[in-house]
Amino acid sequence: MKNIFKTLFVCFLAISLTNCEDNEKSPLAEQVNGAYVLIDIESPVIDVTAITTSTYGGTLRAPVDNVASHEFEVRRVSGGIASEFVPIYSTTTFPADFQIGAGDIATALGIDVSEILPGDRFDFVGKTTGTDGSVVYESNLNADLLGEVGQRQAYRLQTFVSCPFSIEEAIGTYQVVECDLGSLCNGHTFEMVAGEEPNTIVMIDPYNSDDPDTGEDFEVTIQVDPNSGEITIANQEAFDTGDACCPGFSPTSVSTEVGFFFSCVGVVTTTMDTTLERLSDGARFTFGPLIFQAQKL
Repeated sequence: MKNIFKTLFVCFLAISLTNCEDNEKSPLAEQVNGAYVLIDIESPVIDVTAITTSTYGGTLRAPVDNVASHEFEVRRVSGGIASEFVPIYSTTTFPADFQIGAGDIATALGIDVSEILPGDRFDFVGKTTGTDGSVVYESNLNADLLGEVGQRQAYRLQTFVSCPFSIEEAIGTYQVVECDLGSLCNGHTFEMVAGEEPNTIVMIDPYNSDDPDTGEDFEVTIQVDPNSGEITIANQEAFDTGDACCPGFSPTSVSTEVGFFFSCVGVVTTTMDTTLERLSDGARFTFGPLIFQAQKL
């Protein structure tokens, strides 16, 4: 029987409370409660080998019957150049099927679908309008809801056009562009080297954290599907838990929940499950799923 996982976020909550006692007014945008939309992503990338039929998306749900509509705008990032955001999707009924293909994006951007290339990235931003006329974006969504992975995805989505994986393209120096451990790893640079087995690549010190026992860098090995770029990370130690928050725990291990490596543009993006043990009694904990994305420099 699996042990029941507990959470470390109580530690972070306590820190937040002590830091905020003297704040009379939050500097953040006013938060909106009420209308919101969830999404379950079912097809995470657009397949370059089926560019005219492959779609990205999933199912949109409104947990409370107070949503009048939900809309998305999209932009294309190709060769480091970003387009303007343009409207691409709107629904007034829930649950709703949200499926976007390369042709839909091309039409919205006013380009030919043949101009969409392997490795192109598409950023989506969502907007919910409530039946009372209130408008919700990611920036003013209730913080408790924003912390839910699915909830957040309904307001800030990202997908790519897949490309075949190449070790030669993948190796090099990378910078972390998104990491749920905050300042520990955001902006950190690390090396990506070829692994010993075919279609494997190794991240050297991706979390900017050394093994507390040996002082050496943690290495995270990635197995990549050469056709789709989908990655698998077997459970392995990745960072010192003491660097992230709390002493008295084993190093945190990670394994893939979902992830892709787009070597043609030098991007690795994944959400990883986490596990760790309290050294005093072996009790098991988790940070929950952690987002990690890095870009080749």
